[in-house]
Amino acid sequence: MNDFNHPAGGSTSFGTSRQIGLDVTRAIALIGVVVMNFHGTLNDWRIGNDFWHRVFNVYTGALSTRFAATFVLVAGIGTALFSRKVYENHQDIAKHRMRLLRRGTALLFGGYLLNHAWLGTILFYYGAYFILSAIFIMWKSRSILLIALTTALSATAIATWEASRQRSGHSTSWLHPRSIDSITDLILRIFIDYTHPVFPWLAFFCIGIVMGRNLEIVRTKRRAILMLCFALIFLCYSVSAILDHFDLRSSEIVYWLTSMHPYNRSLLYTFSTAAIAVAVFLVISQLAEKYQHQKIVVHLQRSGQLTLSLYLLHVLVFYIFVDWSHLISSSGLDTALLFATGYWVFAITIASWWQHHFGQGPVERLYRAIGG
Repeated sequence: MNDFNHPAGGSTSFGTSRQIGLDVTRAIALIGVVVMNFHGTLNDWRIGNDFWHRVFNVYTGALSTRFAATFVLVAGIGTALFSRKVYENHQDIAKHRMRLLRRGTALLFGGYLLNHAWLGTILFYYGAYFILSAIFIMWKSRSILLIALTTALSATAIATWEASRQRSGHSTSWLHPRSIDSITDLILRIFIDYTHPVFPWLAFFCIGIVMGRNLEIVRTKRRAILMLCFALIFLCYSVSAILDHFDLRSSEIVYWLTSMHPYNRSLLYTFSTAAIAVAVFLVISQLAEKYQHQKIVVHLQRSGQLTLSLYLLHVLVFYIFVDWSHLISSSGLDTALLFATGYWVFAITIASWWQHHFGQGPVERLYRAIGG
């Protein structure tokens, strides 16, 4: 290897071998994130009631938030691998916590700035997950799973309480600050409000950490875990369908426990989304390992190492083609799909070339220079 010939399956910034499943999953999930972002920003989500518009609805569709949840799960797995040596040897713990804190702060601050141009960006919340992980990264896996369950329960409890307050005639607008003007606003935005709050999204990150600590077991038990995920997904959607069919959601508590609406953040939503994310990662990882020498897989593996750069690039591309040049305008789901597909082909190509010649992406280099 030389400075202009970096292997697709090299080593990470902390010296361990790259996991092809993580890189390929990131690359594939990116197209889903781009599709939903382009569609949600270009088009009015209330227009269109056919099957495909319902599937791609950014607020209520079957694909809403699922790609982002997969990204968060993979981030948790990556964090576990990043922390493995420290966790196993119990050395340099304070230094490692500070490293996570620095990385999280960089993402939180960068995401806060980006949110002014790209509303609802997940980078802000990524930062929060990393900062919080600095607290519990050395905890046992059982305790981290308890955190996941607690965040899921907290999200449902808060949503139920808010609905109850609204029905009693009380305003809850203070829970949803339009901008961050105080420490209280910042805490509400991070933990409760907006697009990917800690309650319940930290659950996906925590599940990823536990999976990352036990990747060898996950590989050997892959089929059993997949069956469990599919069973949980089927159960959640079956319960939801039965409740809808027999109109059994009149109880406020039942509704907020079982709603599959992503922004209601019910237990059923969190469980099903976690199961979907785990299943997607397992399937993609298995296929990536099986066909790792195929060109398309190599390109995906390379580009999956530059997803932070590609994520920011998709914002710039949107501004160039939509807001500045007006070459693309709101004209339906098909336009968003074509736009996202075109971007994805371009992004995968340029990212694969860049990684082959230069290794880390430009934003990844800056991120690691700041975060360590």
